[in-house]
Amino acid sequence: MHRPDDDGATGRDHPDDDSHPDDAPHTVYGGGAGGRGSSRRPTPRQPSPAARPRSGDEPARAPRSTDRPPRSARPARPSADDQPYTVYRAQPARFGRRSGPATPGDDDQRWDGERGGGGGGGPAGPRERRRRGRRGLPLPRRRWVCLAGKLVVGWVVLSAVLFVVSATVHQNRGDADALLGGGGAPFTPTNLLVLGTDSRPPGSKEPGAEGSQGSARTDTMMLLRTGGFANAKLSIPRDTLVEIPGHGTQKINAAYAFDGVRGAVRAVETLTGIDVNHVATIDFENFPQLIDAMGGVRITAESCLTADVSGGAKRPRKGVTIGYDKFKGGTSFRLEEGETYRMPGSAALAYARVRKNECDAGQDDLNRAERQQQVLGAMKRRILSPTGFLRMPMIAWKAPQAVTTDMGGFSLLGVAVGQFLPGKGTQTVLKPSGVGNDASGGVGLVVSSEEVARARRKFEK
Repeated sequence: MHRPDDDGATGRDHPDDDSHPDDAPHTVYGGGAGGRGSSRRPTPRQPSPAARPRSGDEPARAPRSTDRPPRSARPARPSADDQPYTVYRAQPARFGRRSGPATPGDDDQRWDGERGGGGGGGPAGPRERRRRGRRGLPLPRRRWVCLAGKLVVGWVVLSAVLFVVSATVHQNRGDADALLGGGGAPFTPTNLLVLGTDSRPPGSKEPGAEGSQGSARTDTMMLLRTGGFANAKLSIPRDTLVEIPGHGTQKINAAYAFDGVRGAVRAVETLTGIDVNHVATIDFENFPQLIDAMGGVRITAESCLTADVSGGAKRPRKGVTIGYDKFKGGTSFRLEEGETYRMPGSAALAYARVRKNECDAGQDDLNRAERQQQVLGAMKRRILSPTGFLRMPMIAWKAPQAVTTDMGGFSLLGVAVGQFLPGKGTQTVLKPSGVGNDASGGVGLVVSSEEVARARRKFEK
């Protein structure tokens, strides 16, 4: 006969007890062959609900059914497609998680979803939505995008600061301030007169004026309209005849020799009827350094070109040859039509100053003006290229030194920014309708009033 205390002490089940081992309210420890110290005192059994005494008010409970299936006959676990929960891979994700149903055995698949949401293919839970942000971009990727944006903005701001500082330090105001003013680039259209004189630094091999600016003439006269989403160019041939007060009819390039920048501004306004807001005179010593700061420019020859500038090179070769000999230190061009050539600063400046083309004797100052516009266009494309962006601080420091202007740092920066804003623009060269004589009997180009009106409409459009 067994006593109840003996059964409780040994932990054995009573034959009449209808409880199952899985329903036991205590922890059952395995009785394997443990070593020393592996034995553990079993927890005493608690009486089953059917064996507990009931109070008078507590209703009687129905006895549990003993018709329980054997352990081997229990239903199998649900498959991966039927499981009511989402399986997460316990591994940090590098570029966000991938959505999709949980697939057993796929170690590379990563899932997301809401825990207990009813399947791995459902919508992402609140935590994942917070990780992806407002637009659905994973946070690690958003952080890289934000960092790259900050670096770009900082690079541009640094370049702008260097530009303003360089303009403030190196600029000298001209003598035409009383005639100039107006405009507000980059917000409103501004008319800028670009001048290039035929004066050369001492030691130049090219024939031309050397010395005081009063003896020099302008061989480049170009109007730029920039700001307010305008981007137009109008070139004026240097031999165009115009009326200069006190000097009669003269070539327009002589106005600079008579009265400097002030005379050039008055002559251009008299000829075209366009108000000039600012003036920039090219510095031939620093202008090549600006192009070198860009890494050079690439120019496609629109026609064959055979020319020697500043004496040319000693042994000209095909393409562009820069001479460094003490007797011939100029530049020689042997260009073929349609070919693209990379030119450093000195070669690009010489290309813009070519006067005579031995390959095509019919070319004149109109073709020269077109080459000058071509150089400016190549500079703009270079600045907008990835290489130009990387070199932007160096370009910003050199740009104000390449010109002498009446503008301050911020005004010059506004004009520079206006050149790169999107907008419609035209490139026009004032075409003469005939020839005439100036006051000294020289031969110049006559431009009709109709041609001037047509060019002005295109410029201000």
